Amino acid sequence: MRLRIVTLIAVITLFLPLSSQAGKLYKWVDDKGQTHYTQTLPPSDAHRARSQLDEQGIIVNEVDAAKTEEELRQEAEQERLRQEQQRLVEKQLAQDRVLLRSFRSEDDIQMTRDGQLQSVDTSIRVTQANIKRLKLTLEEMQQDAAKRELSGRKVSKKMLQDIETKRQALEDAYRSIIDREHDKNRIRQSFARDLKRFRELKKLEQSNDPIQEARASFSTALQNVYHCQSGDTCEGPWKRAKAYLKAHSTTPIKIEGENIVITGEPVEDDDISISVSRINDRKKGTLVIFMDLQCKIISLQKRLCNNVELIKSIKHGFRNELAKEGKLSQSLP
Repeated sequence: MRLRIVTLIAVITLFLPLSSQAGKLYKWVDDKGQTHYTQTLPPSDAHRARSQLDEQGIIVNEVDAAKTEEELRQEAEQERLRQEQQRLVEKQLAQDRVLLRSFRSEDDIQMTRDGQLQSVDTSIRVTQANIKRLKLTLEEMQQDAAKRELSGRKVSKKMLQDIETKRQALEDAYRSIIDREHDKNRIRQSFARDLKRFRELKKLEQSNDPIQEARASFSTALQNVYHCQSGDTCEGPWKRAKAYLKAHSTTPIKIEGENIVITGEPVEDDDISISVSRINDRKKGTLVIFMDLQCKIISLQKRLCNNVELIKSIKHGFRNELAKEGKLSQSLP
């Protein structure tokens, strides 16, 4: 093969000017698979792969074919992905260092988590106390308005505006509780990831999956919240929510509006007061129906619920009931 190449070169050189015989000789292949030997590359073929030969036909240099635009694009994308991967590695290493400096044991992680959750729970209890005051005030205002109508006096525009303002404040308070529950979920999820990673770094036994447990805890915490489908006005679920309230509350309805229904405060030890409201969940961007259950208050920190299992059952069945399809009784509003 080498002898043939040398012979071919020798033949070519016979027809070349003497001044050019010391020049370069290139070997390249065109689109049809034909091999060419030339001292120069035609401009139209300058992008092709080629070999440079010496006088004996030995390859002394090789040039790869120029990359296409698609190949260059893919190469740039591969480099971008490599850089992003390196960034993630460095970020993870930095997070691992912070995690190991911040906590010495699993107990440290859990205690810090519980402290943050307790802080949010305190905020929720303050909101619940505010809800109680708002409900009492709203009930008194509506009773006053009803008395005025019965006595033939006109209910002023300001009184109606004040009633609507209190209703809005009550809905905002319920929305705040939903927001705080989402905050608690973020805390649980964040510390669950920390706990799992801490065990990996310390090579500790993974006896459970903290992330799955955190998700289950969030689902249980929001059993009294029903998320309507995006764009849904919640009309069907809202009717079922009001029916559910009537079926399970032991106190009569005191306030009933377009987006909120509230029963009276608990009087007896085994009373259950229920409120349902249709509000916007800013975290999800959808309408939600929220149910609030209250038992008789015996102190600022404690509520009296004689039948704890019944309360759990009412909460547990709320979302399933609202998700049902079908016609409701004609007696429902």
